[in-house]
Amino acid sequence: MAVVAALSARTGLHADNATGGYRAFTRAYVAAAGTLRMQIRVYDEGAARDCLFVLGWGNRCRHRNVQWLIDQLATAYCVHAVELPTHITDYRREWVGPVQEYAADLGEFDLLGHSAGGLTAAHLNADGIGNRVYLSPWWDSDFPVPGPVLDAIASLPITRPFIPIDTLDADAIGNLATAQQLADAPSSVSPAFLRTVFRAQRSLPPARDTAAAFCTLTDAVVDPRAVGERLPADRIQLYDGGHEPFSSSGREHTVETVMDVLQRGPDAL
Repeated sequence: MAVVAALSARTGLHADNATGGYRAFTRAYVAAAGTLRMQIRVYDEGAARDCLFVLGWGNRCRHRNVQWLIDQLATAYCVHAVELPTHITDYRREWVGPVQEYAADLGEFDLLGHSAGGLTAAHLNADGIGNRVYLSPWWDSDFPVPGPVLDAIASLPITRPFIPIDTLDADAIGNLATAQQLADAPSSVSPAFLRTVFRAQRSLPPARDTAAAFCTLTDAVVDPRAVGERLPADRIQLYDGGHEPFSSSGREHTVETVMDVLQRGPDAL
């Protein structure tokens, strides 16, 4: 189709037809060391407006529930789905920077970020960003460890993931979470990873007037109190379920509202 050919010629993306019902192209960002760091898949059925969707930590487009959400978005948008690298040591260089670079070429677009993608997206500053929607953004953590102890662990000069995490199970993620999702979820983190995530959380810019967030008060993965600290109540939509609204029962209603807010702004709440 013409729009697909034009997209491929403009971006240098290559066809990837194994990711779902929509025709997808993949763009890979490569770090200075030459290792693959970030994947961006574009789902284009000729929609007039773009949506930059920054996935959460460990989320991949091949996951059934992620693909379900992308399919909903693709009814109204050309979707640019960003898969964040898992084990990082510098959030600006490995998360924010590549997404910022990609966003600079998009023109006008609406922005959606989930979890770590919501943390990354909140740092983005581009003239073309329209409405911003954050799903369970990782703006703070609620680890069962005293803050000073956690800071001491994060200060260790170690980049190898060895600290186990056990919160990414079906009860926490959502009752529709698949076996593949859970198997692909990160099982450990490094002190360097914790350190850079804490820096990202503590250096968040003020929330924009076009921003809204969706969260559940029973989130066991991120601390939803941080959402209330950054946004007024009339720009926050609560839902029942796990950390991933798209992996929880009742997702159809939740995502219908997400689509309304993405297209019309926080006044749609």
